[in-house]
Amino acid sequence: MLIDPEPLFASVAGGEKIRFGMVGIGMQGSGLLGEAIQLPGVECVAACDLYDGRHTVAREITGKANLPVTRRYQELLANKDIDCIVAAVPDHWHKQIVVDTVTAGKDIYCEKPMSHSAADGVAMVEAAKKSGRIVQIGSQRVSFVDLRQSERTDRSGSDR
Repeated sequence: MLIDPEPLFASVAGGEKIRFGMVGIGMQGSGLLGEAIQLPGVECVAACDLYDGRHTVAREITGKANLPVTRRYQELLANKDIDCIVAAVPDHWHKQIVVDTVTAGKDIYCEKPMSHSAADGVAMVEAAKKSGRIVQIGSQRVSFVDLRQSERTDRSGSDR
């Protein structure tokens, strides 16, 4: 059985793009940013990091010399041109940025781990349910098409 990767990509009616804000442009974030802008129908419209040097990195990766940048992620949440957030921030910030993002009415992809405590995880899930927004916590390996295929086949080679 072969899995078609096309349904994994978002499609937007009328040729519009999904516009995201990138929060955290360190090692993981710069890699995510570079990969995300390669997806069809996706555009980074603003970036956030505490370090000015990483603002330069975000502009270099996107090829946008005038990419809006900030040190305050709340500015991205208030930006009506941003549909969703991609976050690669230090682990102890995951709960707060997820809760703030969905409360602001935006979807979010946040790097793993989801949280450091069960209580933080519960708060994140409750905020997502209350807002109806999409929350994805990064664990790219389990999303690979090749691994999805292998999960559907047991050791004897037959489909589950």
